[in-house]
Amino acid sequence: MPALLEVTLSVHTPRPAGLLGVPLHGLLFSALERVSVALSAQIHAAEVKGFRIGQTQWTDGEGGAELTFQVGVLDDRLLEPLLSALTPGRNHGSAEMTLMATTQTVRVTAQESYSDLYARHAADVRGRDLHLSFLTPTTFRTTDLDMPFPVPKTVYYGLQRRWEAFSDLHFGPELNDWVGRAVRIRGYRLRPRSVHFKGARGAAMTASLGEVHYQLARPGDAEPTFVRLLTEFANYAGVGYKTTFGLGHVEAWGWEERSAPHDASPADLVDS
Repeated sequence: MPALLEVTLSVHTPRPAGLLGVPLHGLLFSALERVSVALSAQIHAAEVKGFRIGQTQWTDGEGGAELTFQVGVLDDRLLEPLLSALTPGRNHGSAEMTLMATTQTVRVTAQESYSDLYARHAADVRGRDLHLSFLTPTTFRTTDLDMPFPVPKTVYYGLQRRWEAFSDLHFGPELNDWVGRAVRIRGYRLRPRSVHFKGARGAAMTASLGEVHYQLARPGDAEPTFVRLLTEFANYAGVGYKTTFGLGHVEAWGWEERSAPHDASPADLVDS
């Protein structure tokens, strides 16, 4: 059952350098291990991880710093153990870690079963225009190289892979072939961003921030429904590479009428 959590920590250490998703990744696994060593090991070893870390907000105050961040949960087994691991008042981290903190609040901001998500989209055939807004640096891996541009086939291949890892509904390999023929880039507004990971091939990864506008350019049978469904699923799953370290947090919309966020308008995007 995909879910979104908003977590606020009271932080007891100076702000770590670099992307905050990196120390939060370690903190979450350490917290989960205290609840279930076996589950923590299974999630860590899984090829497709059952969670992702989203956008962070660090606030300095007189009483110390607060860190608020989002967690997207994809694996049904993980939600209750994570909520238990992040119980308010619980301390996290150790002297060996760059982030030590105490849970202040944790709340579920969105939750819907995989079957309910599908049923809702199966009954709703509206929406040819699909939008992704990249809130944290986003990149994709192709043949061991960073690809910061969100090519539709790459984006939806990753989303399909994550969906099928945790849902009984599978779309089949033909869906990505259809995406390559039918989902066009209508416009985009992207800016490059370098992201450094300690020990990651000794170089920065090239990522991007901004927005992309896709359009379903040809009819299909079930395929348009599946693509709209995966677009909404991106709000839970994120897109691209290293989402468990805070990359690839997106806000997606377009399967129904909605105003564009961040005061964006079609005129702001590069028409492709």
